[in-house]
Amino acid sequence: MKKAIRKHPSDRYRALLASRNIMLYTLAGLLLVVVAMISLSWNPGTGFRFETLVQLHQAHPAIFLLEALPVYIWIILRVARKNLQKTERSYRLEVEKTTEILEKNSGYARAVSEGDDPAPFDGMLDTELGQALKLIHLNIRSNRRKEREITWITEGKDMISRVLRIHNEIDTLSYQVLKSLGKYIDAVQGAMYLFDEETQRIRNVALYAYNRRKYAGQEFGIGEGLVGQCAYEMDYIYRTEIPDDYITITSGILGDRKPSCILLVPLITNDQLQGIIEFAFLEPRIPKLTIQFMLELGEIIARTLFNLQVNMKTRMLLEESRKMTAELQQNELLMKRNAEEMQSTQQQLQNANAQLQKKIGEEKLAQDRLHWLLENASEVISIYDKDYQLKYISPSVERILGYRPGEMVTGKDFERIDQKSSNDIRKAFELLIEAPAQTIRLEYSYIRKDGKRIFLSSSIRNLLNDPSVNGFIFNTRDITESKQVEKEQRLKSRMQSLSENSLDLILRISTSGMIYYANPVVEDYSGVAPSRIVNKPLEEVTFNKAITELLKDTLHKVTGNPQKMNREITIPVAIGGRSGERIIHFNIIPEFQDQELETILFVGHDITEAKRIEKEIKITNRKMQDSINYAERIQSSILPSTQSIRKAFPESFVFYMPRDVISGDFPWFVETKDAYFIAAIDCTGHGVPGALLSFIGFFLLNNITVLNAGKKVGEICDELNREVRRTLKQDRKDPETRDGMDLALCKIYKKKEKVEFAGAHRPMYLLREGEISVYKGDRRSIGGIVHPRRPEKDFTTVEVQLRKGDQLFIFTDGLTDQLGGPDGLKYAAARVREMLLQHPGMTMEQYHDHFRDDFASWLSGHPQIDDVLMIGLGF
Repeated sequence: MKKAIRKHPSDRYRALLASRNIMLYTLAGLLLVVVAMISLSWNPGTGFRFETLVQLHQAHPAIFLLEALPVYIWIILRVARKNLQKTERSYRLEVEKTTEILEKNSGYARAVSEGDDPAPFDGMLDTELGQALKLIHLNIRSNRRKEREITWITEGKDMISRVLRIHNEIDTLSYQVLKSLGKYIDAVQGAMYLFDEETQRIRNVALYAYNRRKYAGQEFGIGEGLVGQCAYEMDYIYRTEIPDDYITITSGILGDRKPSCILLVPLITNDQLQGIIEFAFLEPRIPKLTIQFMLELGEIIARTLFNLQVNMKTRMLLEESRKMTAELQQNELLMKRNAEEMQSTQQQLQNANAQLQKKIGEEKLAQDRLHWLLENASEVISIYDKDYQLKYISPSVERILGYRPGEMVTGKDFERIDQKSSNDIRKAFELLIEAPAQTIRLEYSYIRKDGKRIFLSSSIRNLLNDPSVNGFIFNTRDITESKQVEKEQRLKSRMQSLSENSLDLILRISTSGMIYYANPVVEDYSGVAPSRIVNKPLEEVTFNKAITELLKDTLHKVTGNPQKMNREITIPVAIGGRSGERIIHFNIIPEFQDQELETILFVGHDITEAKRIEKEIKITNRKMQDSINYAERIQSSILPSTQSIRKAFPESFVFYMPRDVISGDFPWFVETKDAYFIAAIDCTGHGVPGALLSFIGFFLLNNITVLNAGKKVGEICDELNREVRRTLKQDRKDPETRDGMDLALCKIYKKKEKVEFAGAHRPMYLLREGEISVYKGDRRSIGGIVHPRRPEKDFTTVEVQLRKGDQLFIFTDGLTDQLGGPDGLKYAAARVREMLLQHPGMTMEQYHDHFRDDFASWLSGHPQIDDVLMIGLGF
């Protein structure tokens, strides 16, 4: 249905004006025709005659067409006018339609700006302006949704922060946090667990769920149940598929009613686990926003729990300090009272001392005489009372034992002898009580004040009935020198016996060359019986020429410089009727008597077999080292060169530092038609075992990448995992090896400015505009044995859009696990991030030099414990 066009008064005026113009043009045409006819019919002699006009028409019929010119003009102008009116109406309709659309778009835009969510009107999306408005509407709605999410998270954090500020007790705080969070995120059940670092156990401290108090106090080990698994992985667990036999999985809060989904979040601060928080929901799924909120809140709760535990320990220490202070104050008061009592007693003693001073002066001379006699006696005289306590000891104790008499009479006399001697003395006391008339003699060792152990001999008598003694009297003398003489005699006898039965050649020769002793082995090397050479000068004995030269040369050197020496000689001998050679190693030991060189002891040991074995070991080691060096050349030849990587990435570096000659860590690089593949790979072990695994990983990864260049890196890791297990026969029953490898694998597209990342226990760091983004790899390795109750998931592929100036870093754990620094701590991933953030403007070559120098400084004398590999790429 056509829309009626409303006529404006100006339209009617333009129509009248157009009609008048048509009439004027028609009349002008008619006037032109009349003038033309008159001109053609005009005769100068006769003037205008009608007959001439008729003749002219008869002679030229085309004149009739000229006379119809006004009609033509009228028809043409009339048709042109209608066409113009039609075009004008069309333009007007288009303008009105455009105006209407603009008004609708303006209304749509006003509704969007006022916060409404209007639906697009018909035909709106057919125009670019409408599409742009719709896109703006979608962006505004998305931003408002994000603002609502951020507001929701912020309000939740504020609510929990208030709870954390209010409560200082862990149990109360844990319950209030569960209660508040449960209502805020619509959870029906909740539990909180704390991690005890000493016992490595996870203990339940709070529950939020109907009648779930009976589950309080549950404990789990690391890796035990969902709670233990969350603690082991230090990552959240979100389960939506709850099996019917879920009761076999210890989650800590499930009871009679099975939830639809559960969420476990680790509470981590400073890379240390503080606890686990768990919630159950009746809804089939929970929003990702709830998971994000719980992850962000986890660190806040963990930090608060950590601070509370520190505060609890601080309060305990302060309480102990307060109690000790109170005790000290009480002791101070007691000491003050005692001091007052002592002052009073001292006054009384001063009075008594004044009376005794006179008597002391009289007895002093007699005591001085007795003291001199006792001090210079060759024995120590001591008296023990009936309770076996030392009550007197003579002054000679200081010269013989090194202790002053006052130091002995302190009850520590028995502490300076061994337990057996102490028991023997106490038994002697008991025997003397039963038989007072006898005298008992004991020998025992004693420790002097200077720490020297000496030997004492004591004779003990019972004089308890003697009023002047009233105790057991000891007469003790030092027998150390006689004991030493006895010991030397025993040692000489024992040495004689050992020498006679020894397989070594033993000679004792005086400084003048007189042979004092020769054991039977001498005959094996000289052919002369020991009895024929003892007590004879060296010149009269026919020894082997090599032995004779050794003995003479050594006597000359040791006599001039009496020190121990070691010499080796080769002696020709006849063995089984065949001539041969034996290598003898001599220990030359100077022997002194009264600090003067008396004799020289020669002890010769046959080391022929040891030398042969040593030579074989050297040959074997050289062959092994040659093999390892050749293996290093082979490994170096197959690994990508730094030049090939820099050709693809001019701004890049490879920091490669094997622990041994060959390495279990290796860089890997492959170029395909559409992308570059690069990886930092860490095989189990280092040295030869690690290098063997590196060959397996290198060639398998090459084959997989060439055949599957279009696959994502996570799928490539899955295929590599299967191939490694197949190659190492880990996919069979009872496999013999658990070896595998960790890696960080990147795929950089040549045209899309995008990187794909997948990791096995290894991360990727992205440094962009002074900020670091950490992309963690999966918590599993390539290869190894699959846990029968823990099915493996596929490796995750992470896609990141690259910008100009971005810098990527991947590395193995040999860098972060290295012990060093002033405290012998790990290098740690935190140090790597800190160094990148401190120097965001460095080039890749500068990063290489910086990490190389810092790692060398960190080692600072510590041994390198693993291979080190770090790769950096700049875009």
